[in-house]
Amino acid sequence: MPFGAACGRGERMTFGRLIGICLTVAMVASGASDAEAAEKLRKVTLVAGSTSFAWLPLYVAHGAGFLRDEGLDVEIVTVAANTTPVAAILAGSADIAGIGVQAAFAAADKKQPVRLLTPMTTEFTSVIFARKAVLEQKGVTAKSPLKDRVKAMAGLRLATTAVGAGPDLMYRFLFAKYGEGLNVDRDAQVVPIGDARNTLAGMSKGAIDVSAFSPPVPQKAFADGYAALLIDTINGDIPETKGMVYTALAVTDQKVKTDAPMLEAFVRAIDRANKLVRSDLPAAGKAARGFMSQMESNLYDAGVAAMVPAVPVTPHVSIDGLKKNMEILKTGGYIYNVDYDSLVVNDLIDRALAKPKGEGTR
Repeated sequence: MPFGAACGRGERMTFGRLIGICLTVAMVASGASDAEAAEKLRKVTLVAGSTSFAWLPLYVAHGAGFLRDEGLDVEIVTVAANTTPVAAILAGSADIAGIGVQAAFAAADKKQPVRLLTPMTTEFTSVIFARKAVLEQKGVTAKSPLKDRVKAMAGLRLATTAVGAGPDLMYRFLFAKYGEGLNVDRDAQVVPIGDARNTLAGMSKGAIDVSAFSPPVPQKAFADGYAALLIDTINGDIPETKGMVYTALAVTDQKVKTDAPMLEAFVRAIDRANKLVRSDLPAAGKAARGFMSQMESNLYDAGVAAMVPAVPVTPHVSIDGLKKNMEILKTGGYIYNVDYDSLVVNDLIDRALAKPKGEGTR
């Protein structure tokens, strides 16, 4: 999922201090300072398992100032993997976690007090793309019937970030549902290849044939001319995954009980970000740009545009969308015992949206 690098928070803080030195006289004259204003904000720590377009609404809410409008000073910390954000909120070292929904299912299955606050993406964002030469040999395109595109993957090397990761599970689901008797383990080769850099290098050299990644990784392969779209998961090519909750923000049950005003304020900011993405994409892209400052502009713009259909229409967590995610996991052999109603906090979302912007965080 990750591609490129985010602008580190440390870099932004250093730059902010330098600017602060230059503006000291002006701030004294005005009788206010950024430091004094910041002291009035509620500090919140959010940990996420990647730097990725999977968190686009979060980046927009942060960059556009919507979180600050709600009285929140949010630090976004990128950590290694799905399990680490969950561990961070359970340990109390973070307030909110950005996770793949599977991590919430696993926590619920273990009776850990994890709740899903609000979705970040409501489509399976790992678009499936393939080497052009292979698609020509197989005689399929992105417009071919889905079953033909799935059967075309037989005999090919299918890249995944890791065994059991999203792409691996999706291949298994597609072969089981549309492969007409094909078995992914018997009739294809799933290759754990790691990150985006490895998958792009492997595909460009012909070491792998098919991959699945969130934007802008596929767009990079398209731009370099060696790959083409095979299955557009974001735009509804797979009916069974339409509207699935793929990534989300999570909190502990205790946080819901003791810190509801802060969470409500956070949700209002995310709701504004979702609406901005859908109503003014250039403004939303500009707001989120700092988190992927090292990415080429054309790829960044293409990635933001590609993600729009996956941005939630509502901050409520869809139980139907969770069940769709669970069906994909079951095909891959992951069985979790989950009470969906207990996993979501949609009553908190209702309260948040009923209050005006900046209602308060305490």
